[in-house]
Amino acid sequence: MDTTLQQILYVAAAIVFAIACRSFDNRFVQKLGWLALLGASYLIGYYLTGGQHLGGLVGLSFWFMLPWLEIIFRVRRLRFPIKSEVKHRFPPTREVFPELGDLSSEADDAGFTEVGDTGWQWSQTDHFMRLFYHEGKRTQAAIALALQGDFGFSYVSLTSRASSGVTFTTTNYPFAATMKHSPKQRLNRFTHAASFEDLLERHEAFLQHEGIRLEDLALQDTEFLHAYIERDMSVQIDHNITAGVIEPTGNGEFRYSWRGCVFLYWQVVKDMLRV
Repeated sequence: MDTTLQQILYVAAAIVFAIACRSFDNRFVQKLGWLALLGASYLIGYYLTGGQHLGGLVGLSFWFMLPWLEIIFRVRRLRFPIKSEVKHRFPPTREVFPELGDLSSEADDAGFTEVGDTGWQWSQTDHFMRLFYHEGKRTQAAIALALQGDFGFSYVSLTSRASSGVTFTTTNYPFAATMKHSPKQRLNRFTHAASFEDLLERHEAFLQHEGIRLEDLALQDTEFLHAYIERDMSVQIDHNITAGVIEPTGNGEFRYSWRGCVFLYWQVVKDMLRV
């Protein structure tokens, strides 16, 4: 068999194997698919440079350069509002957010009471949230959808607020944080939660690990849950301005500083390595 044809078949086989693995729901099989994709990239660079391992490494580095180019040429130019108003929203259509009904039922089954629908706009992204509250657990739940053009993703967050002013949040938000959290914001990511109940169990374990008892948590006024979210965002933005991650640009807006671009890139790389 011709050597070039053989090399093409090796690369094609690795890519097909990667795509097949990524189609599985099992996260370990998906990770195997990601490794196969990296292997295919290495082989492309290796073969194109006549069998040089340096060429293979260059092929691998392609995946790590793409996020940096996206950050410096697109994200750096974006402007975001320093203050975002969180207010009542009508829910998206079933076609846009098909999971909303099932997730709401799961929250109801877990003892949470629906409070209302709210949301805000942040640059080019439209955020929707359906809020719930469990008085016995002193915990707020949010079923959310972030929509930007034709791209959107949903997630669920559970938040408990200590009397000391510290907030504890467990979420299956699928991406790394785009800003630093303030010292009074503690985040627990659980991206592989199988259900609302699964996320709730992880949140209660998180509180226990942090030494937080039920009596340490503050009761929340359900009429002001949206205001708590607005306050949390303001606290985070103020902290990131102080930390130099973002910088005001005037007209009530901010952008990412070069330090912030490096922070974003490192967050993306950590997620890539985690996947």
